[in-house]
Amino acid sequence: MTLKKENELLKKCLKDIIWMAVRYAHGRHTYAPSMVRDTMNTLKKLCPDYRYRDITIEPPTHKLKEVDFRSDYLDDLLDKGE
Repeated sequence: MTLKKENELLKKCLKDIIWMAVRYAHGRHTYAPSMVRDTMNTLKKLCPDYRYRDITIEPPTHKLKEVDFRSDYLDDLLDKGE
């Protein structure tokens, strides 16, 4: 297998599972949101035309407490479709 083909397959694998990772990590107060955020940023660099939309992911509606971080919510990574 050529490196180009392997690279394309790995990008496809990442795109195929990223939605599950975003849904899992969104709003969690663990290391998961930062890992998914880093992965999404890398994916956007590798595939600048990649767009991810998900109507189930929304910004927090409650006032953030001391233990809440805005970065725990991943809605800002999504393509708004505008």
